[in-house]
This record gives sequence, structure tokens and C-alpha cells, in this order.
Amino acid sequence: MAAGPIPTVDRDTHLKHLLTAFLAISLFFLITWMIYLGQEVLVPLAYAVVAAFVLVQVVDWLGRLPIIGRTPLWSRHVVVLAAFLIAVAVLVVQVRINVEALIGRLPDYQVNISLLLDRVDARFGLDQYWDGGLSRALLSQFNPQAIARSFLGALGSLGGLVLLIFLYTAFVLAEYANFVGKLHTALGDSRDVEQALRVTGDINQRIGGFLAIKTVVNLILGIISYAALVVLGIELAGFWAIVIGVLNYIPYLGSFAAVSFPVVMALAQSGSIRVAATTLVVLTILQVIVGSFVEPRMIGQRVNLSPLVVLISLAGWYALWGFSGAVLAIPLTVILLSVLSTMEFTRPVAILLSNNGRV
Repeated sequence: MAAGPIPTVDRDTHLKHLLTAFLAISLFFLITWMIYLGQEVLVPLAYAVVAAFVLVQVVDWLGRLPIIGRTPLWSRHVVVLAAFLIAVAVLVVQVRINVEALIGRLPDYQVNISLLLDRVDARFGLDQYWDGGLSRALLSQFNPQAIARSFLGALGSLGGLVLLIFLYTAFVLAEYANFVGKLHTALGDSRDVEQALRVTGDINQRIGGFLAIKTVVNLILGIISYAALVVLGIELAGFWAIVIGVLNYIPYLGSFAAVSFPVVMALAQSGSIRVAATTLVVLTILQVIVGSFVEPRMIGQRVNLSPLVVLISLAGWYALWGFSGAVLAIPLTVILLSVLSTMEFTRPVAILLSNNGRV
């Protein structure tokens, strides 16, 4: 029997679904392109919003203390903001001082690496394959001092970025105090206000709680890594401990990068593969202990993102914003997940992005 014509109603519904999908995909690529173009403005603002979520958690925690909790809210905001500014400023200054010390030691490190490569050439006869051996083939491709000085120049502009982030964070916290009143004025309907507050509270709890605990975990990792590097005799141990703590904010790849830098330092300082291998083993063991036992117990299921989504978001945000995108990948994706979970049309997408399907 021949099939009858497709009903007009079904055809119109099918066309509407196709049009909706096309518009949604177009809107996604348009927003992505705008995010990429506006990164100079959006990156410090994103840092400020994420920092504000963490600081709000700290302010709420201070409000639950017996004596400090009786102080005005604005005074707790000022104290937390001042502590935040001092901590970041000390961090930037310490990084700059250690980078300058590293630049001063680079000639010695380059000699150690050259001698090590010469020994490898003599051991395996690699000068038969490269003119001048492995040493000339590698060291002629880059200038370590030029790389370090360019990095030092980048640190010079970091102070302005930190100041801008601090100003944004201060204004975000100031607006947060009047947020509820503005919502009532803007939305009017109490149900809409409750939904907006629920979304804000969910984002604040998940992002603020996650990053606050993640910061504590990274401090623990930095401290024990510092102790291990001191015992191993690695120079600039404090600087590498800071690098390890900061890079650990980046999922998956951050741990690998955090370990590789001190290992290269151990190799350059000693010119010994054995010392570098020992450093690699010790730091990897510490990463495994913190990442597999300490961090899961402290953070738990606060993020609720699928591991595949974490990897894709890391690649996507890195492609858009570079290193800053990698650091902010998890917080920004969790904010997106929380927003998508509040609307019926996008709730299935939020469920697919989540780890356990409960949003």
C-alpha cells in the first residue's frame, strides 16, 4: 500500500524543530565568537566573578564565627578583599623575584645541560646522525635566556591585570549585597525571584565551595612539594611549589605540567638524569596521593561534571582564552551547567553534561 502524504501539522512541527535547532546552533557559534573577540575584557571579569564566588563563601564563613559574625557585612567584605589583594600581590612579587634569580642562574644551567648532552652523544654516538651531536641540535633551536626574559616581561603586565581583577571583584561584591533587592524590583514575581536566587545560590555553593576547598588542597600540595624539593636539594623550591599549586587548578594536564617544570629544573641544576628521575618519582607520588585520596575526600561531588565534559571544556576554553581559559574551564562550565539546569528547554543538556544525571 502506498504511503499517504505527510500531514501538514507534522510537517510544520518538523520544520519548527529544525529551525529551532538551526537558531540554537547559530546562537552558540555567535556567542563563542563574541567570547573569543572580547577576551581582553572578559578574561579579567571572569577571574573577578570566580574570585567573588570564593570570597562570598569566606565572608559567609566569617559570619558564622561567634564574635566576627556580629560585625557589619561591609566590614567583612573589606577585610576579605584586603586579604585577597595582599595574598595575590605577595604571590606576584615572589614569582618575579624567583624568575629574576632563575635568569641569573641560566648560564650555569645551560652549561650543565650541554655537558649532559655531550655525555649522551658520546655514549650512543649520536654525533653520527646530527652535526655537532644532540647538544647542538637542541640548544641551537632555542635561547633559554630570551625565553626567561620574555616571561619576565609578561610578569610586568601581570600587576595591571591583578589590579583590574581586584577592582572588578570589589564591585561584584558590592553589587552582591544589593542583589536581592534589585531582583525583587526587576522581576516582581516572587517565583521568578526565588528561581533566580536558587540559581545564584547553587552556583555560589558549587563554585565557591569547590574553589575554596581546591585552594586548600593546592596549598597542601604546594607545601608538601616544597618540603620534598628542599630535601632533594632543588633550587628555588618555593617558586616551584607556587607553580605546582597554581597549575593544579587546571584539570588533568595541570598535574603533568606542574611536575615537569621542577624535573627540568633538577636536570638543569645537577646535569644528572638520576636526580631528575628521583624528582619525577617523588613529585608524581605526591600528586597521586593528593589527587586520588585527599582531593576526592575534601571536594566530593561538588562539581558534578562528566570527566569527558571536563576534558572537552578544558580544550574549548583553552582554545578561546589560552592559559586563563584552562584555569577557568571548570568554574565557567559549572556556571553554565547551573544556568542550563533551570530552564526546561535546556535541562536535558545539563543532565548530559553532569556526572550523575542529577542537576
